[in-house]
Amino acid sequence: MKVFVFLALLGVALTAEDCPAYAKQGCLKRSTSVFHQQVANNRDASSNVYTGKVLDWVNYKQSLEELGCACAKKVKELGGVAFAMTFWGECWMATDKAAYEAHLMNPADQSGSCIGHDGSNYASCAEGHGHCMGGESSEYAYSFPSAAPPAIDGGFGNWSEWTQCSASCGDSFQERERSCNNPVPKNGGADCPEEELTETRKCDVPACPVDGKWTEFSKFGECSASCGGGSQKRTRSCTNPAPAHGGKECEGSDEDEQECGTDPCPVDGKWGAYGAYSKCSKDCGGGSQSRSRSCNNPAPKYGGKACVGSATDSRACNTQNCPINGKWGSWSGYGSCNKKCGTGSQTRTRSCNNPSPKYNGASCSGSSQQSRNCNTHSCWSGYHEFRTCEGSSRNVDCGSGKVIKLHDYFWGRTTKSVCKGGIDWTWSTSCRGGHGRIRNNCDNRRSCKLEANNSWMNDDPCWGTPKYAWVKYRCYQSPY
Repeated sequence: MKVFVFLALLGVALTAEDCPAYAKQGCLKRSTSVFHQQVANNRDASSNVYTGKVLDWVNYKQSLEELGCACAKKVKELGGVAFAMTFWGECWMATDKAAYEAHLMNPADQSGSCIGHDGSNYASCAEGHGHCMGGESSEYAYSFPSAAPPAIDGGFGNWSEWTQCSASCGDSFQERERSCNNPVPKNGGADCPEEELTETRKCDVPACPVDGKWTEFSKFGECSASCGGGSQKRTRSCTNPAPAHGGKECEGSDEDEQECGTDPCPVDGKWGAYGAYSKCSKDCGGGSQSRSRSCNNPAPKYGGKACVGSATDSRACNTQNCPINGKWGSWSGYGSCNKKCGTGSQTRTRSCNNPSPKYNGASCSGSSQQSRNCNTHSCWSGYHEFRTCEGSSRNVDCGSGKVIKLHDYFWGRTTKSVCKGGIDWTWSTSCRGGHGRIRNNCDNRRSCKLEANNSWMNDDPCWGTPKYAWVKYRCYQSPY
């Protein structure tokens, strides 16, 4: 069945090709005395007014449209004035117009527990819902356009309690309010005047405490002195306003004092104490020194008189003979060197007699002796080395005043490249001997003769290998 929905002044009117027009009116508490006869049911198949169409919760909107259409037809047929849908799938008829209108307009009979046509989530009935349904204890009323109730003007409900006073003292007010719900305006009825929904009154509270405040200061009075610093006063009072109703007194003093006559009085100058004497003009032989004083005890000020007399005083000083400081005579020649080699030293002298010190004069500063290095050449010669093949001999001589200092030496062979002779493939090159004989005959001696043979060496470190003597040494001269 095709259903058309449109908004009208009295609700939402629903029409169909074979359904009478009807409109939503509102959710009410269940009243079996007003809606007293059940005329349609699509929830209970055993009901004698069952419509033959089972309630579909998935498509609840269509089920409500079908039930509303069937209910409107039956109520029109039986001469009813309105109907209500309740208990999620039942329709009941009202036949007493006065009782129906009283029920509809009574604020006590209003309910908020009806649901909209979206039955899947049991949403509360809203203006956008084409159909609404009451529950177990509520009913949603519908009426025919010709039987629509008259406009209902809104009426004031009871006043609320007065609010708390806005302040505990002084200007304080309280308010109360009421609602336009007795009855709520309906069907185009007038609303209550907004300015009459609230009421204000003044609270009976004590006056607020007033804290005292100072007046402006008066002019300053006469100065207590004409120079050198005086004072003058001014006053004020705590009357602007004066403290009242327990308010605080003014803080601070009611008097103010300032300096005056600050131009200084004339001050005559007086001498201060002499300072210390200056340094003597001479250290000896008679000089002079002075001292001074200032006119500052006090200094003359503000037209006062200057000090009388001289600011300086002098006296003789350092009258004793002047000291004669000693001065050095000429240097003597240098003495002999204390070493023959290896850096020695030699000294020369001078005397403090050019002139000698007198009258507490200072002695000569510095040393009476002076030294310098001498014989700075080394006591050691450079390194010498030689090799003597087996069967030969060698003389070593460092010369007068010097001795031989052996560094390295051996009787044997460490290479095949020297003192060659015969087949060398069997020669040893790692034999070193003869140390004792070479050391005992040559070390710390001015000269020695070295014989390169096993008998003199008293050693044969590598039998069958031709050998040689090798010596590395320096000559050393004692510095003393």
